Amino acid sequence: MKSVMRNTFKEDRSRWIHSLPRVESSWSAELQNLEGHSGWVWSVAFSPDGQRVVSGSSDQTVKLWDVTTGSEVQSLEGHSDLVRSVAFSPDGQTVVSGSDDRTVRLWDVTTGSEMQSLEGHSDSVWSVAFSPDGQRVVSGSSDRTVRLWDVTTGSEMQSLEGHSDSVWSVAFSPDGQRVVSGSSDRTVRLWDVTTGAEVQSLEGHSDSVWSVAFSPDGQRVVSGSRDETVKLWDVTTGSEVQSLEDHSNWVRSVAFSPDGQRVVSGSRDGTMKLWDVTTGSEVQSLEGHSDHDCSPTSHKPGFQISVKASWVAFRGEKVLWLPLHYRQPSCFAIKNDTLSLGYRDGRVLILGFCALVD
Repeated sequence: MKSVMRNTFKEDRSRWIHSLPRVESSWSAELQNLEGHSGWVWSVAFSPDGQRVVSGSSDQTVKLWDVTTGSEVQSLEGHSDLVRSVAFSPDGQTVVSGSDDRTVRLWDVTTGSEMQSLEGHSDSVWSVAFSPDGQRVVSGSSDRTVRLWDVTTGSEMQSLEGHSDSVWSVAFSPDGQRVVSGSSDRTVRLWDVTTGAEVQSLEGHSDSVWSVAFSPDGQRVVSGSRDETVKLWDVTTGSEVQSLEDHSNWVRSVAFSPDGQRVVSGSRDGTMKLWDVTTGSEVQSLEGHSDHDCSPTSHKPGFQISVKASWVAFRGEKVLWLPLHYRQPSCFAIKNDTLSLGYRDGRVLILGFCALVD
């Protein structure tokens, strides 16, 4: 049967893709086993051009890796507690990290130097993200606040207060004018970046909200919760558009497809599900994800590649068997035909899949 996942994402032609691969029955995998961290890897992310990977670890360091050679490019040291979240700026020149030391730090990718230490949170920072123009950073913390920072000056622009419990996930809207946050207080909140005002409080979940994301057109928000549901929200009215219910455990990560017509969700029930945004129906379910000791971003859905227990799958089809000691990653990130996985023992694994091109 033809893969629905394949059809959904086959037209994803991001600016960094020059030619799309044709899926062959025979694949080769270039493996890089990156060793350097001495503690659990909590977060990994690709640079916009796919040439670098950044990782954040409980060893208190942020590391930059060369995807092609597997070499460690930089070890960014300055945090005094575990690093929970990392992200690249849109131009790939800066990395942001959030830590249990209550700081958000900005790093120069070329030199490895710390550019700014953004201080203001009074508890662990769980989630960080850059604005689309790269001029601002948003952070979410266990101190119940969402904070906006000026990248150039390092100054705090806004402290967005309204949540009554830890903030697990934050994201900017595509136009950079709104921020969405998900919290243990069971709400999803929308904020005006300019004024800092709360625009909407989206209520409907019955447990902690672990992951939030905007649709590509900025008109919808998707949220994943410990209540085992995925919900779609109208940004303008704040109304619940769909409640997607078929997971049997926490929903740890959610994302929209590039065309905004599908939502993909990853759960501790061991599945990744694809949903139709218009009808709310489940289009496809991929089974086999590990549900052991995962960070909030460990099931971050990729548009082409997914991790299925002992297998790596491309658009729903098994293409590479993973040996026992390469299973159960604590986090992973996906960029086009490359997969990066982080592990509790401090390893970072990069798999680059090469197929014949049309």
